[in-house]
Amino acid sequence: MVDLAALLLILAGAALYLVAAVKLRSISLYSRTNPGPPGALIAADRARYVSYAGLALVAVGACVGVIAAGLHVRRRAIG
Repeated sequence: MVDLAALLLILAGAALYLVAAVKLRSISLYSRTNPGPPGALIAADRARYVSYAGLALVAVGACVGVIAAGLHVRRRAIG
């Protein structure tokens, strides 16, 4: 179950990161002649924070996976 939780955390983090990357890509297409809607800078900041959250979830998922692997090794050595 812990392995599944680690996998889900990594997948959720990757999905968040990809959603934020798509938003940032669409915002980056604006220019001086086409500045985009008002609040584009706020939307860019929000997308950046979502990408940070996605990376944090991936890191937490990786840590959970490493800890789960360590627990499996310890159980195998004892039993």
